[in-house]
Amino acid sequence: MNESPLDLSVRRWGMGCHLSGLLAIVVCSVAPIPFLGVLFPYLVWSLGRDRHPFIDQQGREAINFQLSMTIYLLIGVILWIFLAFTTCMVAITGASPNQNIFGAAFGWLMVLGVAVLVLFAGFMIAVISFAAVKASRGQSYRYPFRMQFLQ
Repeated sequence: MNESPLDLSVRRWGMGCHLSGLLAIVVCSVAPIPFLGVLFPYLVWSLGRDRHPFIDQQGREAINFQLSMTIYLLIGVILWIFLAFTTCMVAITGASPNQNIFGAAFGWLMVLGVAVLVLFAGFMIAVISFAAVKASRGQSYRYPFRMQFLQ
């Protein structure tokens, strides 16, 4: 077995930085709390960042990814609300009295919104899990689609 030169404790801290973001997804599925996905990795990172540079680097990656995904989600929700509002307004003002276009348009927008949310959560779970496995092996991981907030 190809064992990493990093101490087991260091690898666990690095893995914890990533898995804390996964825990936030689970908690937010029950009670949506804004920026919880950033708070959990930040707590783990702030407790362990002085122990080893690997923990510091992986914690920064996890926080940057969670901040990026939160921003992307907020932009998506704002766009969805705008789309829902404009579509429903067009349906209301342009519909003849005996058509139920409003209900159909709103129904399709709800289905679209839920589908995108499920895909978004699935993507996050897959990427975070992959990052945690890499950290448990002592390998650095850089998240895709993340913005660089913490250097």
